[in-house]
Amino acid sequence: MKILKITTVLFFATVLAVLSFKTPLYAAREDFLIESYTKIIYETGKDYVTVENEYIRSVKNSKYYFPATGEKLFHIPDLQGDSQERINTERAYKKQNLTVLNEAGSAVKYSVQEKGNGQGIYISVPNYKQTTSSSPYRLKLSYTTHDYLKKVGDLIVLVGTSLPTDTQFSVVDKDSNTTTTYNYHMSIITDKNIAPLAKIFPDYVKEEKGSETIYKFLQTDRLESAPYLEFGTSVLYRFEMNYKTPKTDNFIPEKYSNILKAISANIYEISLPREFAETSQRVYFEKVSPNPIDIYKDEEGNVIAVFEMPANKEGIISIEGYITAEQNSYNDRVNPLDIKLDEYIQKIQASDFTKKYLTPTKYWESGNQYIVDIANNLKKDVLSLENIVRLDYKYVNDILDYDESKANSDNERIGAVKALQGGGSVCMEYADSMIAILRAQGIPARAALGYANLDENRDGNQIRHQWVQIWIPEYGWYSIDPTFESKNMKLGQQLDRVLWETFNGDSLSNIRIFSADNIQEMTTNGFSLKVFGVSDKIDVSNLKGYVDLVPNKEYDENGLPENKSFVFSTWINTFLKATVLGRALVITIPVIVTLAVLISIISILSSVIKRSRQKI
Repeated sequence: MKILKITTVLFFATVLAVLSFKTPLYAAREDFLIESYTKIIYETGKDYVTVENEYIRSVKNSKYYFPATGEKLFHIPDLQGDSQERINTERAYKKQNLTVLNEAGSAVKYSVQEKGNGQGIYISVPNYKQTTSSSPYRLKLSYTTHDYLKKVGDLIVLVGTSLPTDTQFSVVDKDSNTTTTYNYHMSIITDKNIAPLAKIFPDYVKEEKGSETIYKFLQTDRLESAPYLEFGTSVLYRFEMNYKTPKTDNFIPEKYSNILKAISANIYEISLPREFAETSQRVYFEKVSPNPIDIYKDEEGNVIAVFEMPANKEGIISIEGYITAEQNSYNDRVNPLDIKLDEYIQKIQASDFTKKYLTPTKYWESGNQYIVDIANNLKKDVLSLENIVRLDYKYVNDILDYDESKANSDNERIGAVKALQGGGSVCMEYADSMIAILRAQGIPARAALGYANLDENRDGNQIRHQWVQIWIPEYGWYSIDPTFESKNMKLGQQLDRVLWETFNGDSLSNIRIFSADNIQEMTTNGFSLKVFGVSDKIDVSNLKGYVDLVPNKEYDENGLPENKSFVFSTWINTFLKATVLGRALVITIPVIVTLAVLISIISILSSVIKRSRQKI
């Protein structure tokens, strides 16, 4: 379970215009101006963006100049966290479409140097002319890339570059007593055919120019915080889940599977993707094989399907379908966090529903004094719910350090207390830590589990991901994803992931197996899930809902199954087929009954014969 940080995956801390000059400086006292204009241009329907970086060097005093010697370096970064194969492929794509032009629009010779994994490539351009106060030096570098764009069905995400926190916008050279000013301009440009704007960060200036919409961002707002734009108010996902059920019974011959299913079967309880109010997430099924024998909702609203599979042979459970989700446009956005903290706490305390989301658990140790002290310090003098959520979010990110290597290995759950003492962490530690702090502050919280890093690629690299939900009266469950490091905090509606389940306890799996060989928990062996965006228009109204999977069940007005309740017939079926004692009874009872019948028949016959002899 992992999710890569925004700053290392989408938001590049490296600046395209590197301030590397190998040019002798003939100046004494006056100022110089270095400007970089970076544009990321997206055309609707494309799977790439065009990056244009214009570099302008100006001498502000006629006494000084730069000679036509030396070179200018441009840095084109890699997408951090990518495989070497993906990096190599993307570098080739960037170089294929790379151009470098002078102020007259003519091509300029350049050289390319590729660095190691994650370090990007450097473009070296010789200084082609002398720079004077009346003749600035200009270069324009452009290329195409997939790095700054993510498409998930009809959802378009565009990102820019951030600036390192130590970026200097004015530098004084003590030897020459001169001051050089550096300006880093960033614009993200779209056409008018793009979907409605849903999210944007940070503050921006919007301009309309012909068929283009231009979003401009201040350089000071880009310090360790990359521009982020999300276009689209709805998305359609397809999911394909397969679970190969193992052979656990070596006693009953496979050829008698159908005949002896009553005594050689395992029961599987598997969570289906759930529906969720915040994003109006709805689920539609195209294929469910075999048909489940039961379906129910657990206490958290997760939908569980029950399957019966032969135990004496391998099988497969296949579930395929679509998930729709929606969010508000930027102009229609709401902020349920905008409430006074004391007013919010009063509402929470008056509700019996929220009590179970405030209690400590094994991994959410909200009663631990260490957690309590952290929570109280963060809560001190805070007046609004939004402020406390943002402070908690920032604190967790300041303490934890995302560990890519840990994400790619088996990760033992350690809980909030241990996680908050520092060290490498993944999304599970981020979520557990924030839930514990929130509960200690009197804010009801639970875990959300789903899939992120989604795109339109069926064979993409979606990942199992954990985040946080808090309860807000008159709104419902509100999503918070503390794994993301950027100042662009992931709060509220989020269409770039699929919610599968929610949890209030210590278990993070709703797949259980009832088997005579005592299999109780699912392993990843044989389990596969693909979730990916779909651009094609699918008529989901013709597909199945929960109510169609097990028609003889009780469903509410929204088509959701009723909560799980004890049904004797269901219990006895599981007991008889999926326990050693039950299966023994299934085998022995008929034998005992048969013997009893035979004995009875023999006894009756014996009695009849005896009576006949007596009469004779």
